[in-house]
Formats: sequence, structure tokens, C-alpha cells
Amino acid sequence: MKTRNVHGGGTTHRVDRLTSRKAQAALALAVSLWTATGGVASAVSYNAVYINADDNTQDIQHKDFDNHSIDVPYPASVTEPTRNSATQFTVTGDWSNATLGGQEWYFYGGYSKAATGVEGYSLVLENVTAYSAWGGYAEAGDATNNKVFLKDKSFPAFVYGGYSVNGDATNNFVSMTDSKTSSVYGGYSRNGNATDNKVFMTDSKATFICGGFGTNNCPDLVTGNELHLSGENTVIYINSDKPGTVQNFQTIFIENVKWGTPVLKFDKDAYGIVQNFKKLGESEGSWATIDASNIAFSGVDALSAGQTTVLIKNIAYTNSENIKTPGYLSDKIKSGKYKIGTTLEGTGKASVVDGDIYTDDLNGTYQQKDLIYTIDTGAGMTAREQTHNTVMGASVSMTALSMGNEFVGAATEGLAAPANVGADGVSSFAQMGGGSMRQETGSHVDTHTWNAILALGHQNKKERGTMEYGAFFEYGTGNYTTHADNGLRGDGSARYTGGGLLAKYTMKNDVYVEGSLRAGSVHDDARNVLSDGFGNPYSYDTNAPYMGFHLGVGREIAVAGGNAVDVYGKYFYNRRNGVSFDAGGHYDLDAVTSSVLRVGARYILKRNKWNFYAGAAYEHEFDGKANGTADGVAIRGADTSGGSFRGELGATVKPGENSPWNIDLNVSGFAGKKQGFTGGVSVAFMF
Repeated sequence: MKTRNVHGGGTTHRVDRLTSRKAQAALALAVSLWTATGGVASAVSYNAVYINADDNTQDIQHKDFDNHSIDVPYPASVTEPTRNSATQFTVTGDWSNATLGGQEWYFYGGYSKAATGVEGYSLVLENVTAYSAWGGYAEAGDATNNKVFLKDKSFPAFVYGGYSVNGDATNNFVSMTDSKTSSVYGGYSRNGNATDNKVFMTDSKATFICGGFGTNNCPDLVTGNELHLSGENTVIYINSDKPGTVQNFQTIFIENVKWGTPVLKFDKDAYGIVQNFKKLGESEGSWATIDASNIAFSGVDALSAGQTTVLIKNIAYTNSENIKTPGYLSDKIKSGKYKIGTTLEGTGKASVVDGDIYTDDLNGTYQQKDLIYTIDTGAGMTAREQTHNTVMGASVSMTALSMGNEFVGAATEGLAAPANVGADGVSSFAQMGGGSMRQETGSHVDTHTWNAILALGHQNKKERGTMEYGAFFEYGTGNYTTHADNGLRGDGSARYTGGGLLAKYTMKNDVYVEGSLRAGSVHDDARNVLSDGFGNPYSYDTNAPYMGFHLGVGREIAVAGGNAVDVYGKYFYNRRNGVSFDAGGHYDLDAVTSSVLRVGARYILKRNKWNFYAGAAYEHEFDGKANGTADGVAIRGADTSGGSFRGELGATVKPGENSPWNIDLNVSGFAGKKQGFTGGVSVAFMF
């Protein structure tokens, strides 16, 4: 027998259907009986391509009119399906005219005759026209966790996420993107449950969209079934047998919407969203919850109070006899936040209002109803929480520059140390190292850095004291992870390149004054720290100049045994200029300034070849605030101000009495607002 491209069900008069809920049950029952008696294949039949779930082989099969298998090649007009993995294959091309023996083609992700059923199989259709697509088909067992993906204008007449003859069809999945079908089922069972199935539709069309379907023998066809809507979708009315309906979903999620364009539009004669029947034959059904509590809008930069857009067009209607879909359209609607791009969010409310008025011979004059979304009047737009990642990224660049403070300070001390100065007063100094740091910002940022500095200096000894001065080149790089309070995470990297001048003057009484100037450029490369409401990730690169200086004063006090204690106070100032960029919205980040005062002491144990030192200090950040705006709305700022304790251990060694080299090994740890450690190796060369 030849398969028919037919979907049964419905009454011959629209008003009759809506007047009686029993008629709605009859609609579903009629479809079920038609399916069970031959409208849909009950086993692998005719021209079929599938993965045999019982032995995991991929087969092509053709059966003649007497149901005898015949081995045949693929039709010349189509491309052989591609086996992607053990449990998935992809079909491409127009198979509608590639009939063998006058029969249509069926595609199954997985097919099983065994009691173990079919689980975890997937079918991908890319620009395919064919008769049917099944994620998984089980004759004896359950059909679970199977998937169908329709892409690129695919058009199978029937789509099933999972289908079971004698078991349950649960947790199956259908995704339609820029495709169409006559009927799509998340799950279909003849003798079990069809629950917890999901259908995702983006820019697609269908006549019948169903979460779970089956026969009178099925105890539950609704629970946990979900419909997810994005883009611009259409439900088509063909005739009273194919009236254009959405049914048997516990929840319908409205997710990604172009402002001004309905995410779902029913033809003016379509029946719309109809009652669910947990079990066919019930006299009373339930209604799906429509969840509009987390919508992402595109096609608009900003929204103001009172603006509206249609979410679902022609969701229900009222005719001259006042026959209408019941009041679930207010009781069963959830509203909440909306999002725009990566930047903004606000609140709104979904509600049902009068739509267009139509007149035809069948129904007379009737008024359609629309589901609209209205922007709240009592609350303005705010920056989305994820925008906080951008200012935390700006704080990271200051953390990297702050790590550079340690290296500038080490170079100042290293060039001035008598052991590092050559006979002509010239010395060079190089240090490199890295560390891991957690910076509290109101949220927190984890950084892993590598820093280096190269300096060249000259020393002049005078009667009143010694002056050392020089120039340096600095470089730092690292990666970071931002952790916002609400669990959002971002990743990126930062690096700086620059240089500067330094000087230190030591008096005869071992009191010293030191300082440095630095300037350069800092680069921030943020990856996947932002995403829009459609799930698209956004990255950005920024470059900004920086400048800074430090001043210090201290005294090295001689103690017993030829050792010494260095008591000091130092002030560090750094500033990174503001930046602007576009990443799913426009961002303006303010300049960030760091102002740190550190006081501490270091004990130096002096020996002939090795010198050892240990120190402790307290530092306080007086600024450290990072702020900005996203599409003109203030971002929640980051703040690194506060106190931290610093401890250090190190050792210096001169390999030989006449060696021009001097080596310093050091490690520092931080606790408080700043937490972590740094370590490095420095080398001084005397000319």
C-alpha cells in the first residue's frame, strides 16, 4: 500500500469543535486511531535508512509491495547519508522524488526491535525533503533521549523525536531551524507514556505541533513536555482535518523574539493553542503554561515604558456566539524579565488583548486574540549582571600593573645594591617571575601572571650620599577568570608593555628616598565574557595607555652580627585610561586608578656568599574602583579598595668573589583583599 501524506483529526466545523471539549478529545482520538491503523508506519518499511540499535550497524532497506526486502543502491539523485558517529547520521538533499518502487523514504536515527528499546540516537536533516524523520523508533522497548535536528529548509512530512509501540517515549528532543513539517511530535507512544519531551522551533512552520501523543492505552501524554519558541514561526491552517494546532505541552517557553515580529503566528483560521489531554478520552483537559518570564529581544536598542509587541498572533478568538478559548490565557501566563543584546534588561508583562476581526462563511464575524508583551511603566532598564564582567576585566589590568610594582621596586633596589655595582658604576638588572592572585572586587577575579623587567643603571657616589638612577623596560602578561556573585563566569587575558625611569638616593645615615615613573600600553583580550539572549557569545579587545609612579622612603638599620633591618614606606600610583567598544551593545568603561600605600620591614641576614631576607608589610588600596556604562546604563562597579598583608622570603647569592653576576630568588604571599603569591628570579650584571 502506498503511504498517504495525511494528518487526521478534527471536526468539519470550527464552532462545533470549540463548543465541546469532548469534541477536542475526539480530535485527538481520531488522530491516534488513524495513526495506529496505518497512517504512520508501524515498523521499518519501504525505503528506509537507519542505524540498527540492536547491533549498531547502518542499513539501507527497500521493501516491495509484498514486504520482501530487496537490496538496492541509493538513488542517483541524492547523496548517501553520512555516518557521524556510532549513534548519529546526517542526511542531505531532496529525497521526495527519489522513490523506489513508488514508495517514500523514511529516516531513523536509531531503530530497535529488542526489548532494550532505543536510547541516545540522533538524526540530522540538512536541506532535506523526505517523508518522515524519527530520532528513535522502538518496537518492543522504550524510546528515550533520542533527537532529530532539522536545518536549512528541511521538509519531512512527519517528525518524531522518539516513537515507541509498546513502551514509553520520554526525554526525546526535536529541533527545527528554518524548516517545516506537517506534524511534529516530541514523543509518541502507543501503549505507554509520552512525557518530558522537548520541541524547539526557530523560524519554522508546521500544521500540528505536539509534545506527546498516543492512544487510549497511554496514561500520560503531557507531563514535562516543553515547546521552546524563537525567531518567527508559523502554524498553518490547511483544512478542518489539519486545522493548525499546538497541543499537549505542559509549558510553552517564549525565548528569543525580534521586536515587532510574533514568535508564533497562527493562520487566521487556525485553532490555536488547544487543551491538553493527559490521557485520550478524558472529558476535561488542562492548559499549557505560557512562560514569557525570560525573553531576549533583538531588533531594538532600547525600550521605554508602555511599548508593546505581539508575541503570539491569533492565539484564540471570539465569534458572534461568544465562543472563545477559556480564561487560561491570563491564569496560565508567566511574565518577568526581558533582555536586549548583551547589555540591558527590564521587566514586562504578557497579556491577551483583542486582535484582528475576520469574517468568513464558516464562522461569521469573529475576533482573534493576540498575546502581547508590554514594557513595565514602573521600572526602567538596568544593565545585565554579566556586564559586570567588563569592569572586572578592567580591574585585572590594574592587578597586572600592580604586580609590575613589585618588579619596579626590585629593579630600584637591585641597581642600587653595592654588590651589584661595577667598578665604573654601571650595572644591569633583570627579573622575571609569575604568580597566582585572587583579587576581591565585590565579586572576585582569579589571575595567573608572568612579569619581566630589564633595567640599566649608573651609580654616583658623593660625600653626602649615593645617587643611583636608570631606565627600564617592563612587560607582563596573564590570563584571568572573573567570578560574579550570581555565578556568572568570564575568561580573558591581559598584557602590558612599557618602560620608565627610576632613581634612589641613599644618605650617609642609611636613610634613602626612591622613586620611579612608568608609562605604556595595556591590552585586554576578553573571550566569551558576554552573551546575548540568543546564547551567542561575544568577545572584545581593548588597548589603553597607562601611566604610574612610586615614591618611597626608608632606612636600613644595622643590627648585631652584621645583619640589617630595612624599615620603609612606599606609595604606588597607577592609572589606566578608559576604553569604548561594541560587543552586542555599546560599552564605555571609565579610567581605573590605583592608589596604594605600603608600610613594612625586612630583616636581612648577611653572609659571605649568601644573604637571606624575610619581610612583612601592610598595604591599603585607597581607590581601585572600576565603573562604566552599557548602552548608556550604569554597570555595577568593581572595587578593589581595602587592605592586604604581604609577606616575603628571599635569598641573594654571588657565585664567586670576582663574578660580575648576582642572583636573587624570592617569593611573596598576600592575604586580605588581595590573596595569592608571586615568585621570581632576578639577575644583576656588573660592568
